[in-house]
Amino acid sequence: MVQKLDKDQQGQQLARAERQEYKTELVEHVTNRPGRPPNRRRTITMIVFAIIAVLAGLVGLFTLLPSSTPSSAGVQVGTVAPAFVLPIYGGGGSGSVDLRALRGRPVVLNFWSESCIPCRTEMPFLERTYTQYGAHAQFALLGIDQADPKEDISPFGKAYVITYPLLFDPGGTVNTAYVVTAIPTTYFIDSTGIVRSVFVTQLSPKTMRKGLASVGIVIP
Repeated sequence: MVQKLDKDQQGQQLARAERQEYKTELVEHVTNRPGRPPNRRRTITMIVFAIIAVLAGLVGLFTLLPSSTPSSAGVQVGTVAPAFVLPIYGGGGSGSVDLRALRGRPVVLNFWSESCIPCRTEMPFLERTYTQYGAHAQFALLGIDQADPKEDISPFGKAYVITYPLLFDPGGTVNTAYVVTAIPTTYFIDSTGIVRSVFVTQLSPKTMRKGLASVGIVIP
C-alpha cells in the first residue's frame, strides 16, 4: 500500500514537472517570437500627412508674416529711375514736372488713386511728412495718378489740402515704366536718380523713415 502511494506521488510530481516545463517553453516561445511587421501603408500615410502639415504651416507663415524690407517688385533697387515729364493737375505747383530736373535732391514717387482706400488713408500722413521735412527742399514728393479722370485730381487735392504736386499719367505710361501692379506704391529715389527703396503697401512712420533713410534723409 505504501509503495502504491509512493508511485502515485511520484507520478503526480512527474506530471507537474512536465506541465511546468511546457509552460516555460511556451513563455520562451512567445517572448522570442519575431515582432509583428509594421503596417507599411499606415506608416506611409502618417509621413505624407506630416509633410502636408509642415508645408501648410510654412505657407501660412510666409503668407501672413509682414515683410520688413522694401518690395523687390517693379524697377529694381540700385537701378536708374525711369525719366518722365508729367503735367500737374492738383496739389501744389503748376505746369509740369520733369524728373531729370529734380536731380540733386531725393525724390519720393507715390502712385495713388482716389478710389484706393489705403491711398486715401496715407495721403494725410504723406502731406504731414512733406510739410515738415520735404517742403524745405530736403526732398521732392510727387503723387502720380492715372486711374481717375484728370478733372477729379484738383478737387481731390483741395479736399485733402495737399501741397505737393499731384501729377496725371495719361495712358499709364509712367505706371508701366515703373511696373506698378498695386497701389499705393512708393519709390524712394536718391539725389543721383537711383532707386533705393520700393514699398508696395500703405506707408507707415516706420517704412517712411526707412525709405527716407535709404536716400540719405534721417527723420525722428
